[in-house]
Amino acid sequence: MTWRELRNVCRRRSDYLITLFLTNELSLILTWFLVRTRVTPNQVTITSILCAFLCGVAYGMGYFVIGSALLFLSHVLDCTDGNLARAKRLFSPLGKWLDAVGDRLGETFVFLGAALYFLQGEGSLAWTCATLFSALLLALYYYLVDMGLALGISSPTQALGGLEARGVHIKWGIMEPVIYGFVILTPLGWIKIQILLVAAMAAGGILYQGVRRIRQLRGVCKVSGEETGQEQELES
Repeated sequence: MTWRELRNVCRRRSDYLITLFLTNELSLILTWFLVRTRVTPNQVTITSILCAFLCGVAYGMGYFVIGSALLFLSHVLDCTDGNLARAKRLFSPLGKWLDAVGDRLGETFVFLGAALYFLQGEGSLAWTCATLFSALLLALYYYLVDMGLALGISSPTQALGGLEARGVHIKWGIMEPVIYGFVILTPLGWIKIQILLVAAMAAGGILYQGVRRIRQLRGVCKVSGEETGQEQELES
């Protein structure tokens, strides 16, 4: 498989901006080497989860530079498992489940590490609670997004106003600000700012998703009511 063929095979329908131009490029290089080995996409996913776990451990001990490097590596590997699956044509329900669970597990490890840092390093119960609350808001936001996708009322492409690059729709969302916020701000000593930013973004996302769900449900109820009324008119 040539480099051009690999890029074409691994091209997604949509992607986040930084992921498209940075993370995925590094992922393609790694995929280029792994596609010639016996390494499976599930093994890459597990390695990504392990890196996120080690990131949480490093954060908990106050090693922010090491933790952020591990978090970035975890993100690269998270892109690589999908690319490797496409390149090797290895798809399975287990892999899909493991990838989804791995994303949520990785975020949990990062926030637990930050909470442990505040609890042990600074002894601040308030910031520990704020970190856990921020993680809870983020989990609720992703739950609403996943619920919309499962019900078919949200688009998986999440196109940002039709913006495209390299033939790929640019997606919007808070995934990149969460990951790269920790990667960039934490080593600078601004982990508290990142915690507050995540809480604000997640709260805004929950409000947005909640309003959308209410409007969509009202629309469904309205259509159902009109169809019921039409059926009654025809019966009469």
